[in-house]
Amino acid sequence: MKYYEKKDTLGRRMLLLTKGSAEVGVALDFGIRIIHLSCVGMENLFYQQPLDCSDGFSKPTGWRLYGGHRMWLAPQNQQVYHGDNSPIHYTLLENGVVVTQDFDPLSGLEKELTILFTDDGHIRLNHRFYNRTDHVITGASWSINTFDRGGKATVHFEGSDRSDLTPRRIVSLWGNTNLGDPRLLFTEDSLTVTHTPLDAFFKLGLYSKTGTAIFENKSQRLTLSFGTPPIEALCDGGCNFELYMCSKFMELEPLGKITAIEPGQYASHWEDWYLASI
Repeated sequence: MKYYEKKDTLGRRMLLLTKGSAEVGVALDFGIRIIHLSCVGMENLFYQQPLDCSDGFSKPTGWRLYGGHRMWLAPQNQQVYHGDNSPIHYTLLENGVVVTQDFDPLSGLEKELTILFTDDGHIRLNHRFYNRTDHVITGASWSINTFDRGGKATVHFEGSDRSDLTPRRIVSLWGNTNLGDPRLLFTEDSLTVTHTPLDAFFKLGLYSKTGTAIFENKSQRLTLSFGTPPIEALCDGGCNFELYMCSKFMELEPLGKITAIEPGQYASHWEDWYLASI
């Protein structure tokens, strides 16, 4: 693994880690955020928020979107919007890095992200949310990947046997999300979403028994692999994967199981990235 500090295309400091054909860039002056992901020498797959926040998704002060990969605790509430605007801390490993964020007094949590480049060529992310209060905090570990415009995502779920008497094929809808949205294509065992500059609100969650989703853009393919806890252990109606879309970006969002986090303990989930040029 190679690593060095450099500036991203917006002039922000990041730690760039490279192994094999993959590059990962971790923001140093704010976060936790992974703000760069690509095959070596290719374009960044992640959305980058303009420095002046002229995209309208947050303001220069308070919580900022920034773009890239971030960590939240589900279900969503106002506490997740506490600003990730302070420098992060990192410890290099032989094949990766551990990134930590200072204690957040609003949520009572301390976030930790471990990024590992595995021997077989993929990247594993381990997310931990430590409870630093004296009371139980209940929630689910949740990661959000904010991808640049123009991509296509396919998430797989299990085809159902007609003899199954329970509703195991879960779809949850937010707001006025329209299942007739022209950006959606459902098949028997998958959902494909194609990003276009459409402003219609869209957020959808589902249960993927296979725990896989594929994102394609900029001549690159990223396969996401994530956990498949029992439906009953998940929030938002039984979702282990959620997808949000607006005119400027698409978000793919794996979730872990709901956990009663005791003081000093943590909630966690993992996510694997398999990246290739196409």
